Amino acid sequence: MRRNHLTATLALASIALVGACADNGVAPAAAPDFGRPMANEIAMDPALIRIGDFSKSPVIAMGQKHGFFTDANLTITEEQTPSSPVIFQRLRDSQWDVILTQIDNVFNYRYNQSNPLGGTFEPVAFLGTDNGNGASLVARPEFTSVEQLRGKTVAVDSKNSGFAFVLYGIMRAHGLEKDVDYKVIVPPVNSGTPARYAGLLAGNFDATILNAGFQFQAAAAGMQTLGQISDAADPFMGGAGVALRSWLDANPDVAIRFVRAYVAAQRYTLDPANKDEVMAWLTTDAKGNVSVAEQTYAVYTTPGAGYILDGKIDIPGLFGTASLRDSFGGFDEPQNLRVLASPASGLYDLSYWQRAVLSNGWTE
Repeated sequence: MRRNHLTATLALASIALVGACADNGVAPAAAPDFGRPMANEIAMDPALIRIGDFSKSPVIAMGQKHGFFTDANLTITEEQTPSSPVIFQRLRDSQWDVILTQIDNVFNYRYNQSNPLGGTFEPVAFLGTDNGNGASLVARPEFTSVEQLRGKTVAVDSKNSGFAFVLYGIMRAHGLEKDVDYKVIVPPVNSGTPARYAGLLAGNFDATILNAGFQFQAAAAGMQTLGQISDAADPFMGGAGVALRSWLDANPDVAIRFVRAYVAAQRYTLDPANKDEVMAWLTTDAKGNVSVAEQTYAVYTTPGAGYILDGKIDIPGLFGTASLRDSFGGFDEPQNLRVLASPASGLYDLSYWQRAVLSNGWTE
């Protein structure tokens, strides 16, 4: 099947200029046609991709609903993880094929023997998803400044990965050093974003990092937003699609098709003409709170904060993420950050994205 959509770039530009207006007078660009040969033809054999992620994604939801994955002859399953150690353990053990996770986590599991799994392996980012989706330091109602968190308890998913360093960076920007001026804990059993949101509301700790709409749900419940990613690092790359090196090597055509389908679904999600449908999904996900859905949509469609256009790897942002980790001693051994942020590191592989998007003339 074929669909017409505005390019993601034009969609974001129109959102910035006219807000909720869906008709900006720009002729839509053609979506990918999986029925025609692709550059350096790829196999279209049926394939199953088991996805692990931290919270539900409207891009995956729109891709499922409107057949973008089906058009690529892909069957997708999606399951939420209770924590970053679990998501990487299931990737390592081939229980999940692709995980949607913070790219900072890839540093931890590629380079640090001290990671929670007790050994390194080869996760590879092959798709960029977002710049953090508005990750924010959110605290209990009685705290109105970061400084008031001195001597208090903050929760992270894992002390040495993901958004933990964003939390440390925000606190440091206000003169508070981790393990000196505040206590860091990892909630037992389930430390993922939805669980930390619930734990914050329950008073199990004083503050945490929330994103992907949970920061707005917390604010609606009376919590205080005290800091943003930019307080810790700017630029910053957040999420990525990650797979094992061995899986990518064994399934290059499947990876290419996944990238194309994901980017098509992302374009659909970002197209202002589809805002009402996406808003309806976000409102349901926000338990009926339209204001939370509006704020979440605004973050997703803000360049540099939400979705990365057309699934690119944000290399300047990746360097910023690596630098933030390094500033807190986040590597077991000294690393050349310039090399880490380059293709030479093996941390990411652009070849699938290039074949899926660039070589087919589907982006600028």
